[in-house]
Amino acid sequence: MNTQVVFAVLIVFGIGCLIGIIPIIQNFPFPVGYDSINYYLPALYDLNHNPVIGGTLFPVYIFLVYIFYLISFSDLYLAFNVVNIFLYGSLSVTTFLLIKTVLRQSVDKSILFTIFVIFQLSTLRMAWDLHRDILALIFLNLCLVTINHLKSLDNNKSVLLQYGTVSVLYVAAIFSDRMIGILLIISSISFSIIYKLKLLGAINLLLLILFLTYFFLLDDITFVSIGSNPVDTLVNPAFNKNSLSPYDLVVLYLSLNGILIPFFILGFLKKSDSLTLKIPTLVTIILSFSWLVIPNYNYLVPERWIILSGFFISIFGLYGFFFIVDRFINSKFKKLVSVLFISSFVTYGILFIVLPYGIVFTIPSIFQNQTGFTIPLSMSFNSLEIPKNQDLVKSIDWINTNTKNNSEIIGTLHWRGWFHLFLEKPRQYIFSETISFPNDYSTIEKNVTALPNLLKSKIEFQCTNEVGPYTNSSSAFGNERNIYLIDLKSGYYGIHYYYPIVYDSEYFSIYEITDSICG
Repeated sequence: MNTQVVFAVLIVFGIGCLIGIIPIIQNFPFPVGYDSINYYLPALYDLNHNPVIGGTLFPVYIFLVYIFYLISFSDLYLAFNVVNIFLYGSLSVTTFLLIKTVLRQSVDKSILFTIFVIFQLSTLRMAWDLHRDILALIFLNLCLVTINHLKSLDNNKSVLLQYGTVSVLYVAAIFSDRMIGILLIISSISFSIIYKLKLLGAINLLLLILFLTYFFLLDDITFVSIGSNPVDTLVNPAFNKNSLSPYDLVVLYLSLNGILIPFFILGFLKKSDSLTLKIPTLVTIILSFSWLVIPNYNYLVPERWIILSGFFISIFGLYGFFFIVDRFINSKFKKLVSVLFISSFVTYGILFIVLPYGIVFTIPSIFQNQTGFTIPLSMSFNSLEIPKNQDLVKSIDWINTNTKNNSEIIGTLHWRGWFHLFLEKPRQYIFSETISFPNDYSTIEKNVTALPNLLKSKIEFQCTNEVGPYTNSSSAFGNERNIYLIDLKSGYYGIHYYYPIVYDSEYFSIYEITDSICG
């Protein structure tokens, strides 16, 4: 690796780390990203509290953060943020290597490609909270670079070294994230067939068996774990859980990638010697449109494939743009046109990083009714607007101080991570995605039973008159039910008469609803 390449690697790594650090500093001490607060941080603190649990399914990212925490003697939350910063810098480096090796671009052009890609909205969306995907994508990029070298190797020692490298990266990728693991398996099988790489085919077979065994034995969150026939789950209307409509998915796809699609098509067709990159690109696009043939497509997370496809589309999209510029733009204006094109996307990405939440400026944000939580308005968000985070923590602290140990707190699914981290046991947080007060309080009397009925339909309450661990008998001191509901502050103050507020803050209200549920 010559000096120019080393210098280029340092440049793109620094830019990637800078992108990663800005939203963290801007919103500190609160986490950035929905999955950060609802998945990664709870999993990390659970692992720290009880290392025997072994993390989660596809645990490479969790273990990476935890190992860094142990060797750095730092705070676990600080370790989490530092690792995420370095991961985005590393993604920038592997993207640079991928473009230079597979697309065979010059060092200078590879830097431009990398900057363009890492400022894309789809890539920044992954950096927002899909940290496991970022790690797996790093391994995928390195695997593609290594496989690209396999086509031209003749030296037996070099071949064995490269296959050993591929195997290690392969294992790391498939145990980092199931989605990118599937992408790598499909792509690598295709490579082994097209390039007639028998040893790669054998590696594919072994790792496919390993992946499927691990996945089917331990999976507890995908459609495979439901207990019915997986094919039936995907086609039977009884299992339909589609949260995004086909129209929503089309809007999401076009709002993320629409501007680049013409350039992508041209670049994809004109770059004939880049099959190593074309195959994963095609796989992500095909799976982005799984909703066309699979009735219960929600289980295949097409919205996640749409986001991932944007990474590859942006690479070929910029290649298509340069193809047009090189052939049709006067040489005097080539640099100016290229700078304006790339800088417009970079500015777009910077605004997504730094602007406070609530400002509608990105194309997906214009269609928020369709894109929802899939694409946040900006990176300054987790499961709440950042200014509301401290108030929620204070509300949980009030619960810890002013409620009995056996209290049950009911709230939305989106706050489960906060309560997992801050609610003192043995208090329980019971959540449902649809829990909230009814919207229409024009006639309070008509709605007085709406909340209890809603809660009982979503959550199984075992209220009995027997003295025991779950009883509504006031004579059983210490064993009676103590049920509260936390909700965003309601503008319908007449409801307080029926559901008394026991705590009221700037953004949240806590209601005592034991009598309504078990009275």
